[in-house]
Amino acid sequence: MNMSFSGIGVYIQQEPRGLEITSVIKGSPAEEAKLQAGDIIIEADGRSLAGLSQEVATGLVRGPEGTTVNIVVLRGEERLKFKVTRRNIEVPTVTGEMLDKSIGYVAIESFGTDTKETFQQVVKDLYKKGAKAGIIDMRNNTGGYLDTALELAGFFIGEQTALITKDRSQKATEYKGVKQDLLITEPTIFLTNGYSASASEILTAVVKDYKKAVVVGTKTYGKGSVQTLYQLSEGDYLKLTVAEFYSPLGKAINGVGVSPDVTIKDNDPVAMAQLMLENYTQKAGATKNSQYLNFSAGGKDWSIDLKEATTPENWFTFKELLQKNSFRFTWWDGSQVKTFTADEQKALWPFFYPGYKGMAELNNLPLDKTFTVRFTAPIVWNSVTGETIELIARDTGERIPVKLEQIDERTVKVIPEVSLEPQTSYWLVIHQGIKGQDGSTLQQGALTVVSTGK
Repeated sequence: MNMSFSGIGVYIQQEPRGLEITSVIKGSPAEEAKLQAGDIIIEADGRSLAGLSQEVATGLVRGPEGTTVNIVVLRGEERLKFKVTRRNIEVPTVTGEMLDKSIGYVAIESFGTDTKETFQQVVKDLYKKGAKAGIIDMRNNTGGYLDTALELAGFFIGEQTALITKDRSQKATEYKGVKQDLLITEPTIFLTNGYSASASEILTAVVKDYKKAVVVGTKTYGKGSVQTLYQLSEGDYLKLTVAEFYSPLGKAINGVGVSPDVTIKDNDPVAMAQLMLENYTQKAGATKNSQYLNFSAGGKDWSIDLKEATTPENWFTFKELLQKNSFRFTWWDGSQVKTFTADEQKALWPFFYPGYKGMAELNNLPLDKTFTVRFTAPIVWNSVTGETIELIARDTGERIPVKLEQIDERTVKVIPEVSLEPQTSYWLVIHQGIKGQDGSTLQQGALTVVSTGK
């Protein structure tokens, strides 16, 4: 719980063949031995880890400082052997960094005895660096001390009810948050996944029930039970489940988990959180800008800058937001807030480029296809660039390099500089901003869906 142990220095998750290494701790024996994320530990000192519980399997890898463990790992199809000397590993339970000039990122690895003090210091340091919004990463945090969860809850809700427990007789007991000197009121996003458990779920449920933060990621593990340690006469301890815990509003967690407000499963939830926080609004002010996509989640209104969302780096994450969540997305067309029709939702591209005019689709095209774009009036040639005319792979957001040739004062030929992929869809996008010779500017973008043949 305090992130101090004697072992080889890896983060792991259980899988049927043993323990999969999710990351390697910097400076650890595992790093020195060249173990890698993705390796699957299948044996420790000759004993197979297949089918063992995570606690038992982990216990075989850990051991006293200075001792060695012989492990066998699968790396893809390779079977590799390593002899690793165990050392004492100490990892901070809380770390933080600035992601840009205004967003602070905090990762909570465990709920240990010093987590409250470390968390407070990390947050204060981020404030000093200019943080005006925050991301708190609870992914893969399997829990820790209940008292620590109540202490961290105090940073968001003060001394309000943070937890309800029920014993076997269904007698309910309320636990309050522990008041702190610092109260976090800035826009905050919690990140969770299926390995966020126990104390992580307590804190996540607190901020979700009180609408102090929005949860992005996937549903938590669902370990809503409280254990107590009883010391036995020979020095061993018995860990006994004595109660189940519920959210402040009485929502069950055990076997259920805490669901996210925004589901991001297959892509980077940090990227999604950044998109949300960079242009957050609590009064839907950004709806007055057609470059923003707006929606409500977790009791707050959010606006996403489409220029950022439609970059190749954010394309997959943004697409998952649209496809995995049933929000009522809106945009501003210059005079009113508009929603998307059923046909627009099916087409998908209007979410990326709302207000653009859809042109007739072009299907079964050859892989060396060139495109001709004709405008209704003479254009200023230097306003036609790779930024105002783009050919984009629909699934990946990759910009296909193109050569632009002027045919006449109204016509441009778009020539892909690489062969197109077979059976692939592309978007040929004509952006606003192209200038006419009469001094006018193209006010409405246009988009054509094109698909290649075999």
